[in-house]
Amino acid sequence: MRSFENIRRSIAAPYALSLLLCVFVRPSDAAEQPEQQWPANPAPAEPQANPPEPHEVPPDRPISELDENQKPPPAPEQAKDEVKEETITVPPIREDLAAGPITTCKEIKPEQDNWLFRVRRTLAVTACASSAWLDSLFGDQFHYYEYLNTRGSLSVGTLWSEYDGFDPRLRARVRLQLPQWNERISAFAGRVGEDDYISDTEGEFDALPTRQFGGIEDESVLVGLGYSSPERTGNDFDAGVGVRIDLPLDPYARARYEIVRTFADHYVFRVRETVFWQNSEGFGSTTRFNIDRALSDRFLLRWNNVGKYTEETVGLEWFSEVTLFQRLNDKTGLAWQNHISGQSDAEVNLQRYGARVIMRRQLTPAWLFLEVRGGIEWPRMKTAEQRDSSFEAGVAFEMQFSADR
Repeated sequence: MRSFENIRRSIAAPYALSLLLCVFVRPSDAAEQPEQQWPANPAPAEPQANPPEPHEVPPDRPISELDENQKPPPAPEQAKDEVKEETITVPPIREDLAAGPITTCKEIKPEQDNWLFRVRRTLAVTACASSAWLDSLFGDQFHYYEYLNTRGSLSVGTLWSEYDGFDPRLRARVRLQLPQWNERISAFAGRVGEDDYISDTEGEFDALPTRQFGGIEDESVLVGLGYSSPERTGNDFDAGVGVRIDLPLDPYARARYEIVRTFADHYVFRVRETVFWQNSEGFGSTTRFNIDRALSDRFLLRWNNVGKYTEETVGLEWFSEVTLFQRLNDKTGLAWQNHISGQSDAEVNLQRYGARVIMRRQLTPAWLFLEVRGGIEWPRMKTAEQRDSSFEAGVAFEMQFSADR
């Protein structure tokens, strides 16, 4: 009986409170109250057949413990059957319209509309796209600005001497960035002097190479991968592997270590040792020794010495050169050179000596350079030859290309 009485009182209390509010609340006060609407959304189209009455819901039990026939009907927004998600269909992008390396790198625009700027843009776009394509083999990211920094050069010219005759030159080289692999790894492609590049005996000037060991060799197309530190510390290690694009293919590998030191505020000492191998030439090594002396803001003196030994050479090939660099102005410089070269155990040990002057000038636009040289030397390769004087001359144009010069 006591439990029945408690239930009756709990149900009667709300009805009593409602009667008191109806007596003491004025109609004007009730009109000022905003009209409440429940539920906020429209009622469901099909209400449940037999919803539970309020008196059937026990007041002292949570809804989670009630039976299904005792739970109140869900609010309209909770009815999952009436919620429909709107699906937006997007047509797929055609593969030929998707942006790729070529499309992105073509954003490089020429500064002017003439054939020279268009040629440079074509070289820059090709280098950028080649770097992006090769780098995509190592990941799915696209480092746009890294590829734009791909740099290269193209030079065309000719050399002439009384001893060697005309020697036309066409050289190109580009270094491709591979940021997804490693910042120390880069790819190389170019048309260069094969032996000079692999053995690290290239001269100071790329447009018109200097004769160091015998005559100037023919250019070859080389491709490969290189390893080097992006920052030079004075104790640096570089390595590279590649192949000569010719039939039959001729692979090569090289490694070098360089030490650079400064002393007495005006001197720079540099020594570099290179060990290399080529399938057609076998093993070899090259030692370079340089000393630079800054004479003033306009003059720099350099003494360069190179020695090379391979399994195919007779004895040691050696070369020594003294160069005085002179800055005429911000765009023009001169190089005054005296050189001597030879080979031990050869038919003639002292093969060449002479002097030359090289002028290098920055043209307009700033990425175009002119190189002019003239000189005289006394060559002799065989004992049957007479050591006579031989004049030489040369001219070349060099174009440097990249999006960021």
